[in-house]
Amino acid sequence: MERITEDQVARLVGFVSARIPETASLQGEARRTAAALRLAADKQIAAVRFQRTAPPVSGGTTDLAAAAWNLLVAFAEIWRDHPGFPADAAKETFEFDCDSPL
Repeated sequence: MERITEDQVARLVGFVSARIPETASLQGEARRTAAALRLAADKQIAAVRFQRTAPPVSGGTTDLAAAAWNLLVAFAEIWRDHPGFPADAAKETFEFDCDSPL
């Protein structure tokens, strides 16, 4: 985490936050998906920012910060592969075959 600059954090946070739609304009499954995604992203953003400003206590703290950062990067990679996310995720939820998922 020490090698990651504030500018990199700001760019990643801005990228992820800008792509999560406001829930007020959505309905049903799409609204729930966007709300869950916003909650998960906001928690990881808060964890990254907190860990960057907190005094170093132990190795576990560094692991938590790295995990939060990696999850934010994973969110960003979703939009690289699925530009319509989360709208397409809500659609795919209903198309999932429970009897034979693989």
